[in-house]
Amino acid sequence: MKNVSLIIMEPGIQGNIGAIARSMKNFGFSKLILVNPKCEVGEEARKRAKNAQDILRGVKIKKNLSEATKGFKLVIGTTSRTGKDYNMPRSPLTLDVAAKKIVGSNAKTAILLGSEDQGLSTETLKNCDYTITIPSAPKYRALNLSHATAIILYELSKAKNSMIIMEAHKHASPREKEEILKQLKRLIDKTRFRTEHEKKTQEVAWKKIIGKAHPTKREAYALIGFLKKQK
Repeated sequence: MKNVSLIIMEPGIQGNIGAIARSMKNFGFSKLILVNPKCEVGEEARKRAKNAQDILRGVKIKKNLSEATKGFKLVIGTTSRTGKDYNMPRSPLTLDVAAKKIVGSNAKTAILLGSEDQGLSTETLKNCDYTITIPSAPKYRALNLSHATAIILYELSKAKNSMIIMEAHKHASPREKEEILKQLKRLIDKTRFRTEHEKKTQEVAWKKIIGKAHPTKREAYALIGFLKKQK
């Protein structure tokens, strides 16, 4: 998460700044940049930040977006207004897809969020590498700034920690699942059924069960070994 910074355009509510800092602390982020803020980072922000005072102390204030994004390899905009397909600046990735891309990259990345009342303009989004959106209800898509930030940070944290878990517990490959099915079919062929239909039902059922399952490699090898011992 050290490669990811949050940039907030012209925030105007201290409480939101504090809540954003708290969410950043919750999910392991630390770099916050404010562009031309309309309020100070004062007492109300500190109250809302709780134990994230270090993030508030480290806040960087920039005059404009160009200054704020200098040095970043990847700038990602956020939008609740996705528009039509021809509106390319507002043609976003969904948050879950973007989170995997961001976490899987070593590039120095900035996630850009708009002010409480305006969000990001189309002109600003044109300067982003791509945009992301939170799939909220169509009747009211716009979220509170601090709430939207918390959701974005949660998805990034989830993607990162999921990758760590996956690396420690690798799932069985398609080839290993095929070997499980091969051994199951061998046992099904040796079993006496009243009808051919019952036999086919077993084959289909086990194919569905193994297809839906997410065994680790170790679990798959254990099951294959057990099935091979069944004569």
